[in-house]
Amino acid sequence: MRRLLLLLLLCCVTLPGMARDLAHPRIGLVLSGGGARGAAHVGVLKVLEELHIPISAVAGTSMGALVGGVYAGGMAPAEMQRRLTGVNWAELLLDDPPRQEWPIRRKQRDVQTPVDLSFGVRQGKLRLPGGALAGQQVEVFFSDLVKGVEARRGFDDLPIPFRAVATNLENGAMKVFAAGPLPEVMRASMSVPGVFAPVEIDDHLYVDGGLVRNLPVDVARRMGVDIVIAVNLGGSYLPRDQLHSVVGVMAQMLAILTEQNVERSLKELRPHRDILIAPDLGTIGAADFTRVAEAIRAGEQAARAVAPRLRHLGLSPADYAAWRARRSLPATDEAPVAQVEIRGLERVAPALFAPLAAHQQGHPLERERLKADLRTLYARSDFTNLNYDLDPLGSANRLVIRAHEKPWGPGYFSFGLGLSSDFKGDERFGLRGTYRRTWVNPLGAEWLTSAQFGNVMGLYTEFFQPFAVDRSTFVVPSLGLGSTPLGVFRDGTRIARYDVLRASAGLDVGATLFGGNAELRLGLALGTATPKRDTGEPILFEGTRNESGPRASLRYDTLDSPELPRQGNRVVLELRAPEPALGADLSYRRALGQWIGAYSIGDHTLVGRAEVGRGFGETMPYYDQFALGGFLHLSGYANDELRGNEVAFGALAYYRRLPTLTPSWARGVYLGGSLEVGSVTQTNPLLTPPGTRFGSSLFLGIDTLIGPAYLGLGMAGDGDGTGYLMIGFP
Repeated sequence: MRRLLLLLLLCCVTLPGMARDLAHPRIGLVLSGGGARGAAHVGVLKVLEELHIPISAVAGTSMGALVGGVYAGGMAPAEMQRRLTGVNWAELLLDDPPRQEWPIRRKQRDVQTPVDLSFGVRQGKLRLPGGALAGQQVEVFFSDLVKGVEARRGFDDLPIPFRAVATNLENGAMKVFAAGPLPEVMRASMSVPGVFAPVEIDDHLYVDGGLVRNLPVDVARRMGVDIVIAVNLGGSYLPRDQLHSVVGVMAQMLAILTEQNVERSLKELRPHRDILIAPDLGTIGAADFTRVAEAIRAGEQAARAVAPRLRHLGLSPADYAAWRARRSLPATDEAPVAQVEIRGLERVAPALFAPLAAHQQGHPLERERLKADLRTLYARSDFTNLNYDLDPLGSANRLVIRAHEKPWGPGYFSFGLGLSSDFKGDERFGLRGTYRRTWVNPLGAEWLTSAQFGNVMGLYTEFFQPFAVDRSTFVVPSLGLGSTPLGVFRDGTRIARYDVLRASAGLDVGATLFGGNAELRLGLALGTATPKRDTGEPILFEGTRNESGPRASLRYDTLDSPELPRQGNRVVLELRAPEPALGADLSYRRALGQWIGAYSIGDHTLVGRAEVGRGFGETMPYYDQFALGGFLHLSGYANDELRGNEVAFGALAYYRRLPTLTPSWARGVYLGGSLEVGSVTQTNPLLTPPGTRFGSSLFLGIDTLIGPAYLGLGMAGDGDGTGYLMIGFP
């Protein structure tokens, strides 16, 4: 009898809510793609919530899949708006973490290739990246948006059933995802061809679903809904003046394909039952992520315009609160991580992930620590994508790291171009090619070879062999051959030009320090230097000198950019000591210390520079003496005009970022100036009188993706001046 009463009481409590659910039509929400324009969906969702409209199913494509997946996962529209407007989209759409987080070895490489714009060699064939972006930071951001529902593989098990549409790149078929890792599926749905690399899921490659179904009305209908609310963002055709490039033509072709299938989907809407919302997005383009807030407002306005038709679909406040309670965002799983599994590795050693596993094993998932570890691993530039899933494992969880190694590796080619002129007769140019072969063995050895052609010539190769995968200690044998122009000046006038040919063989042992931001090397170099006169007076000794001896270096680098930094410091200490016991013709100690530090407030940056050099023992050869002169290195003087056995230099530069002028292929455009002072002593008095000199400059600098570009004007303290032009690293 007691059980019967309890059953009757339970029915009285639950049946009214069930009856209301059965009586109310099932509403399907369809969200179209459109890049940044898709933020308008958030505005629509805000109005639907205000009107207490319960959504029974969500189907989305591209940006619609992102917004729809996050909403289906339980996030409220207000929180979604805060997250989408608060994120730095410019940084998010770059795969790389900030330069400060790169390993020191890569920071040294970026003097030649500041951005990883490489193509690969695999199985004897040249291979190119699948897109300009791999989407690494985008997918990690997606994971954070849907945290709490990672363990739900079936999208029907989300707070609201969800479907995402993508295009199978292999056969052009539409793929409707009803299950899978939600962040990866959302990224696949919005992987615009040529912009984002295709996403591999279950041995198939997928790209943006807008190519086949940008407004998936039929997908929502198959989810068993009675009424469809479709949000169509409209086409974003490019104007005629933007169709004169390959990029413009490709973008227009994608827009044409997308709009053709949207027209078919619009015809599937029933005018008297389904509801179409079409935000007026004006000039907001698919790539205008800085205008996300505007797009959200446009979505709100469009939804309010059809509010009379929407209002009758709403529930009472009490019923809507009950509906939301049944579909609320689940609490983050606090179960401990009992197992860490790494999937997808082919060449990279699993031991590389040991620190990440140690940080997570045995306690609840620490997301911020995990994201930091993933950034550190990604900064090595071995992967196109690193992300994670959390799977239930009894009373605990299994953390699954999905690692996608670069399919165009393990050998990488990259190129660089350098050009500089001081408008005083010193022009330098070089075309550089670099080949880097990674993971030569399980410890992560690398073979690096670079060649440069121009009036700065060079051929260099080294084999970097770490003693452990963390590169904490290593040994590096190397060979080098190069030629550098050398000007000889008297009273500010170039009287001769030489080419200095150098050949060397070296062996260094080293260690990384300070959390991977520094590198210490101790070694031995066997080599020769041969000055050869090109033009002018026969001033210098032209024979070959042996300069073999020990060497040491310490490099510390936390700059956010190698040439136009806004934050961080770089310290370089170098010592070379030609030793007669090893065959050297002269005996001296050449010690050099350099520092650069940057500090910014808003768009304003101050950069300090200092340099101290001293030679001990015999007078150093002219070509090996410390030099001053050139842009930001005693501006107003010719490049390397002043030379001596001792040098001291200091400078303070200021520049202001001009964000409105920054093109898509640059990280910043800056207008600035500098004040500089330098002293050179123990000179050849017939060439360079000792003393202290002053310089200053005004410049326009662009921090491009392939290196810095400067156009500057320098003024020496004695009233002489010159211009400077530099592109890349000559």
